[in-house]
Order: sequence, then C-alpha cells, then structure tokens
Amino acid sequence: MATSSLFPLPAPPFLPSACRHRAPPPLSPSARPFQPSSSRIVFVQWTPPPRGWFKLNFDGSVYNDGSRRASIGGAIRDGGGRILLAFAEQTEHSTVGIVEARAMIRGLRLALELGVDRLVAEGDDLVLAQLLRGEETQTRIPVAMQEEILGLLRRFPGGRDVRHVYREGNQVAHTLCRQAYHSPGVWVGIVPTAVFEKAEEDRRGVLHEREVVVRRPCRV
Repeated sequence: MATSSLFPLPAPPFLPSACRHRAPPPLSPSARPFQPSSSRIVFVQWTPPPRGWFKLNFDGSVYNDGSRRASIGGAIRDGGGRILLAFAEQTEHSTVGIVEARAMIRGLRLALELGVDRLVAEGDDLVLAQLLRGEETQTRIPVAMQEEILGLLRRFPGGRDVRHVYREGNQVAHTLCRQAYHSPGVWVGIVPTAVFEKAEEDRRGVLHEREVVVRRPCRV
C-alpha cells in the first residue's frame, strides 16, 4: 500500500530525537546478532505542532483483569499547547490495537468537526503509526478500520501527518482515558483539572524519564 502522498511532511524539527522512533539500520551479511545488554535513561517531552498546525494526541486503555473495561481519550491542541477540545469515553472491550484505532478515529472526526485543516495525529501505539505511514504491513486492526482512518486523514486539505510518541510524552491523552471511567465527556475549551494540569506540564516543556534497552553485539 503506497501512502507516501498522504504524508508530505518530512520528520519535523519540532520532535526531539527522544520522542522519535528510529528504525535500526540494515545489517550487513557479516554483522553479528544483537541482544539486550543494559538499559539507559532518555528524556521525553510533548512537543507542539508547527505554526498553523494542530496536534491530536490520542490513547486507548484496555483492562484484561476480567472487568471488560476499555476507554478512549484524546485532545486537540494548537501551536501554543492550548487545548481546543478533549474527549474521554468508554468503549467496547477489545484488543489494544483496535481500541487505540478507535481513539484515533474519534479524534480525527472531532478535529474535522472543529474545522481543522492541518493536523498531526500522535499516539503511543508504534505499530499503528508505522502501518498508517506505510512503514509496516503487520497490523492488529481490521483492513476496514485501517481504510477508514486513511480516508479521514485525506480530509485534512492543508496537510496531515501521523507520529509516534512514547507514552511519557502522551500524558494528556492517557489521563483522559482514565477520566472516561468516572466522568466521561467531550470538552471544548475548559477541561477537567487533572487534564489541565498535564497540559500545563506539556506547555512548560516538562521532561519525563524513560528507560530504554541498549543492545550490543553478542559474542559467537
């Protein structure tokens, strides 16, 4: 599936390297296999969209503890980090991939209702982002759902892009997922206190620690 025309933006400079997924370079025939050896700390932060653009951060929550609970949440922000709209809703229990896709679909529809024409859609599901960007063929969602998302993205005439961010940089959407279990809703302008506090941290550029695995060649 060719999707290059759908995402004309290069990797934008407003996303720090700690928040971007970088595919490993191809191995030469003589390269040794790699294995986990240790971990290191990187710092992740939410970054605003470019001037004139808006950013949708979305997330899905699934409980596999027998409660059959699942929820979606997301927020649309401008270049200054101000929340224009936020949503938090419970949804039918399913796999994580499908619930994440539902969150994205809901956020895209709300962005279109707001009249947004340039949008960066950002979530912490790496597989979903790679699939929609044409970088991955393996998927955890039905083809019909994938096509629905791509169709919604095409409706942003000024530009659209799909990005992955580590969960630590997706705190607002994650908080909205939790909000859905006790006080769901859609908010325009004014949002719940817990969501507002996370958004203010993002506006201030608060850094969050994340532990990542460092790999080294194994000896053979």
